[in-house]
Amino acid sequence: MRSQYKLPWEPDAWPPADVAVLAPATFNTINQWALGITEKFVVGFVAEAIGKGIPTVTMPCVNAAYVQHTQFDVSVATLRAMGVRVLYGEGGFVPNKPGQGRPENYPWHLALEAAASAVSGRDPRSA
Repeated sequence: MRSQYKLPWEPDAWPPADVAVLAPATFNTINQWALGITEKFVVGFVAEAIGKGIPTVTMPCVNAAYVQHTQFDVSVATLRAMGVRVLYGEGGFVPNKPGQGRPENYPWHLALEAAASAVSGRDPRSA
């Protein structure tokens, strides 16, 4: 557990990341990230990962009601334009009706496969 954050001139506590994965990403997290609102550590980490050139993968976990909000599609497009691999829609997470999604059905394997592919430089979409 971290109780104090390092100062900017202090060495990083963690080794450099080979890939950054943010999953499951909520409606709020996707929108905050795309808008650059980094009040949460994890959002700040992946925002910085983009700037550091670290391959970044995210997979939302939102219901079909949330994705009707126009900001969600804008945020997904923004993240993709920044080079984030967003696993959403065909070949990724498909939203369910409100109250019908089950945590055990979340397709973790897709996020893990995308992360492994990012590290190896192989695009799973071309396999």
